[in-house]
Amino acid sequence: MSLEISAEDANLEQLQDVPVADILQTIDQGLVHLPTYRELYYRWERQQWQTQEIDFIADRIQWEDMSDEERQSHITTLSTFFQGEACVTDALAPYVLAAPNEEMRIFLTTQLVDESRHTVFFDHFFREVVEIDADGLEEALALARQHINQATSHILLEALPETADRIRQDPGNLPHLIEGVVLYHLIVEGTMALAGQRALLERFREEHVFPALCSGMAALTRDESRHVLFGVRFLRDMLQQDSAHATVIAQAINHYAPIALEGLTPSEELMQLMLSEGDDPWKSFRYGRDSLRKKLKVIGLEIKLPEIPTQA
Repeated sequence: MSLEISAEDANLEQLQDVPVADILQTIDQGLVHLPTYRELYYRWERQQWQTQEIDFIADRIQWEDMSDEERQSHITTLSTFFQGEACVTDALAPYVLAAPNEEMRIFLTTQLVDESRHTVFFDHFFREVVEIDADGLEEALALARQHINQATSHILLEALPETADRIRQDPGNLPHLIEGVVLYHLIVEGTMALAGQRALLERFREEHVFPALCSGMAALTRDESRHVLFGVRFLRDMLQQDSAHATVIAQAINHYAPIALEGLTPSEELMQLMLSEGDDPWKSFRYGRDSLRKKLKVIGLEIKLPEIPTQA
């Protein structure tokens, strides 16, 4: 009889069989008892994986059998993840330098490695499966940017670099770093990325497509759980040190959360298609909002978040 493998302990191959809900559950479990920065670092040591281990041959065979419409749909969706990983990689270095203590800095350096690995992982998929015609990573990312919706583009390509640059210019300004952690760890990773990864992994597994991509994305999602828990821990620590930081956190949430949730809302065309197929077009919006609410509660804040704007 085979032993059940936990999401925490599974290797890259075993993660293919771990339910998506179990991987995401590691965040909810962490919210009950927030790990220390050192515990998050040790978790990173245990959960290593290599993009070179992933064989995309099966994914490529499936890709060749897909229609042009199916291919375009997958390119549009996965381009957002590809560009998103590159954006968070580029933005993180100032956070490392601005972190108030060494334990935080040590963990953030592991996160920088993670984000780089995620970018390389998607680059491998686009080259080995999609076979994009791009000369280098920069050109591949330029092609990916063409498929990102306006709200997501604003968060990733404008707000995140601008926030990181403010931290870089004044690393001793703690409110800048707090706003940056809200945007990076709670909004980009804890709301947009996790909601999108959940929806995509569940869909691909249900349709039995892209097994190698699913394996890597499961590992990637587990990585993100560590990053998000760091953000929650950091913001709770900052709030407990000085209650005045609540204003900074609330202002950042009120500014960025509506844009992020808009980015999780399907286009009108896709919404109508989902409704015609009996699917819920608001499930990613709802999951992202409710997940953000849980994290804010652990931090020690209750902030009104956007409701679904219309029940189409």
